[in-house]
Amino acid sequence: MTTRLRFPVLTLALCALALPMLADGTARGTLTVNGKTVQLKYSYAALKQDPLEKKKQATSVLITDQAIPADAAGDEFKLMDVRDQQKINGVMILVTEDGQIVSGALYSPLMKKMDYVSGVGMQKLDLKTHDANRIAGKVWLEKPDDFFDNVYQYNVTFDAPISAAKAKDAPPVLKGKALPAGGGDPGKAYEAYRKALLAGDVAGLRKSLAAERAKDLDSPEFKKNLALIQAFQPKTVKITGGAVDGDTATLLGKASDDGQTSTGEITMVKEGGAWKLSKESWKGTMH
Repeated sequence: MTTRLRFPVLTLALCALALPMLADGTARGTLTVNGKTVQLKYSYAALKQDPLEKKKQATSVLITDQAIPADAAGDEFKLMDVRDQQKINGVMILVTEDGQIVSGALYSPLMKKMDYVSGVGMQKLDLKTHDANRIAGKVWLEKPDDFFDNVYQYNVTFDAPISAAKAKDAPPVLKGKALPAGGGDPGKAYEAYRKALLAGDVAGLRKSLAAERAKDLDSPEFKKNLALIQAFQPKTVKITGGAVDGDTATLLGKASDDGQTSTGEITMVKEGGAWKLSKESWKGTMH
């Protein structure tokens, strides 16, 4: 059975790149997207919490066509930034201690309408090594898969040292006056944005977005992709708190959809006396 994540594909990362471009593993194979084939050459592995059994660890394996900062493989925010800057092609899988794939993703600028799709159930995995220090093997699709008019297939071997376990993410330190659960007035404004987006209310969106982002509403691409953007919205978003500093507010949110959860940071700005959405970043997991 194949399942796919439904969280927003239009996201902005919060973290800047800081490390040199060093590959810490190797790979050999191909990724074909919409008839175009790229060579996958690099692999990265990092330990993460097993989303199904919280007391266990799983190994995230990222296989790419370009060298990337090694720590990006274990940090979703940094990886989003790498994808945005380098336009990487790659395959990601999360492997449990007993060698099962519990989530996976494909990244490629060759895809139509998006650069990312995720799912589990169609990948095949043959592990040669999987211990505390290294993971090596082969991952592939037996036949092409498709999603939103994108057709893709991959077959690649990999061998990567496993980075040390990452400390649990600390809650962000926010500047300014604390906001309550719900986010106060900025939170209400964000909820108005979500309602307008889900309803396809362009006039409401124009009122809810910061001026720089509202310009995108006039693009033919926005009208063409509106249904897709709506489909990738989580069903439930709760604002758990945040802080306001002058004309900028940062909201902390939790989203859920079909057994999947995501945490996010949302930046709201005050323009013309009203709070409006400037940007948002979401980091998702599967349960």
